[in-house]
Amino acid sequence: MNETFIYISLALIVLLFILSSLIYKKMRIWKIILIILTGGLYIVLKFFPDLITFILVEKALEYFTYFIFFIVVLLAITFKNKIRITQNLTDYDFFELEKELGNVQDVSDLLRLRFISTIGLLNEGLIFYNNDLESMFVTEQAAAILSTKKSDFATDEYLKNIHREDQPEYLSAIKKAGKKNPNFEVKYRILKNNTYIWVVEKGHLFTHNKKDYLVSSLKGIDLKLFPETMIHELDSIPDESQLTNYLVQARKEKEVFHLVLMHLTNIPDINYRFGRDVGNLMIAEYIKKMRYHFAREHNSIFRITGIEFALIIKEEQKFDVLKRALVSGGDLINLKLNIGGIQQVVYPNVGIIKNDPWSNYEVNDFINLGQKTLEEAIRNNKKNFSIYGE
Repeated sequence: MNETFIYISLALIVLLFILSSLIYKKMRIWKIILIILTGGLYIVLKFFPDLITFILVEKALEYFTYFIFFIVVLLAITFKNKIRITQNLTDYDFFELEKELGNVQDVSDLLRLRFISTIGLLNEGLIFYNNDLESMFVTEQAAAILSTKKSDFATDEYLKNIHREDQPEYLSAIKKAGKKNPNFEVKYRILKNNTYIWVVEKGHLFTHNKKDYLVSSLKGIDLKLFPETMIHELDSIPDESQLTNYLVQARKEKEVFHLVLMHLTNIPDINYRFGRDVGNLMIAEYIKKMRYHFAREHNSIFRITGIEFALIIKEEQKFDVLKRALVSGGDLINLKLNIGGIQQVVYPNVGIIKNDPWSNYEVNDFINLGQKTLEEAIRNNKKNFSIYGE
């Protein structure tokens, strides 16, 4: 009787395991281990009883009978829990479930329509990369920037339209995006109507179902007609007349500050070698860095000429940082900039004059002294800066 019970129990264990795996399309490792352990114990008891020396074989068989009964009950309970989906549900319960499902579907449709409507309001195009970065989907706005009617691209196909010099920069940007640094920004030239145009792509990485996806915005950079780009850094800078008005007010308030005049010396060479569009983008990026480090206050940076700028530095600590950078010739002033695949170091000549609240200089005389100090820095072959009075 015991042996018949054991055979029936073993058959039930295997049957419950197979049914569970087929119905739920998932094999639990702990169940596999349990079946192997049970089968192994039975083989030892049945065919190799001599290996059991610490207990009588009859007693071991009795304990084994209890053990497999427990295993059958355990598998049956876990199997029953899986199939108790509709047990004890009333018509009212089904009605509530349908109502909840309808609400969820309504919210989902609303979110989808909001997303589609938002895309239509954007000036920027959007690019949605597949998780393997092998292909992408672009919105109508992005397709318009690229002057194409296609919305699906293989990444290799898209890459062929990017300027050869800018391809490594683009690939590096999209592949480096990760959980620690999910955002990226890259400027590159891409073919549009047989002509290369500059675009800026800003992207973000997010995770869904343990897979990483990239979504990015795409904007064309038209240096003359599209100020809502990095060139806005140049278009929004106050000019020389506004600098004069600022200095008049500052001197009335008896403020202490330094006027720093910067002449971006090698920009004409960059314009000649790579084009004025590259030069303008380099200037914009340089001014963005200067604003971040030294001139965060409102209207504290001014454009005098195409490649000459004025900074007002009121904090003595910031001026000390600037002076140390000028003396050391470090990369805080001589900036290595990347635009697409073009890498250049932009370096300035700098003239500095300190405003003494009790001096008798007129504002125009003060500016002229600053200009003469800058000219001295440009003429000096040993160092690229000059400080008035030093």
